[in-house]
Amino acid sequence: MDWGTLLSTAVGAVLGIGSTLIADHARSRREQANRMHDTLRDLYSTYLASLNDSSSILRVIILRESDTAARYQAALDAFRDASVLTQRYRIALQAPPAVQEKSDQAYKMLRQWRDLLDTHPGLSLSSSEYLEGLERFHQARKDLQAAMRASLNAPHR
Repeated sequence: MDWGTLLSTAVGAVLGIGSTLIADHARSRREQANRMHDTLRDLYSTYLASLNDSSSILRVIILRESDTAARYQAALDAFRDASVLTQRYRIALQAPPAVQEKSDQAYKMLRQWRDLLDTHPGLSLSSSEYLEGLERFHQARKDLQAAMRASLNAPHR
């Protein structure tokens, strides 16, 4: 038996197995990054929808409810029903720090805006307090969306 043939066969087998393992590892990492990207995109969409649902409901409450205590209770119920806090906790567990920070800020602005129903009994859609709170919330939500986009566009390791 020729040792050269045996050695070249062994080297070829090792190279073939090695390249297959490297390709499988690269494919696995790419698939994992894609899953993480999809998970974050779904999480971000759900959180933004919760914020939007809550803010929309606040406007409806102001239009429909005149009793101050009932207004505030309806706003608290709307927050709970929209799962804003639950989604915020999911962001805290899964999103990068920049998104977590902006998420907290948007939540705080929405909560402050909601609390105007308790502290300003005559609040209307045209009152300055309402409009200022709405603007602060909208800006915080825009900042959050920018952080989310940056997170989704960043290369994942």
